[in-house]
Amino acid sequence: MSTLKYTFLVSFLLFIVVATKIPSKAQHPPQKAIELAIIVLALMNLVLGLNGRRLFARITVRNVVTPQGTGIATPTGQWFTANIFSLAMIESCALFALVLHLLGSSTKLVGFLCACAILTLIFWSPGSPPAPDNASGVSH
Repeated sequence: MSTLKYTFLVSFLLFIVVATKIPSKAQHPPQKAIELAIIVLALMNLVLGLNGRRLFARITVRNVVTPQGTGIATPTGQWFTANIFSLAMIESCALFALVLHLLGSSTKLVGFLCACAILTLIFWSPGSPPAPDNASGVSH
């Protein structure tokens, strides 16, 4: 999971490179209401990214079968899915920053959202995967 974390961090840095290399072609900055809505949505995604694992811990996935016929309702599968969801929500904040840049928003707002995404990812921890209780790999 730490490999994914650092891969996402590299993608954030690539978003910053893209934002510096591609100037905004917007004639006017976006309306304040649209800008505010995007910022609120980005910050809500950060909160979901930090709390996504707890949200997924409450959801029990039963009767979900992959095309190979294996179930994904194992605790380890749920842990992995919850962490991927969490990383995706944090990533979306950086994507919203890129969208704001392309819309012609203030550099301070774009930098703020990028910094929030990077700091959140740096302090984000996937936690420990659940340990199996027996040979079948099921934990309680």
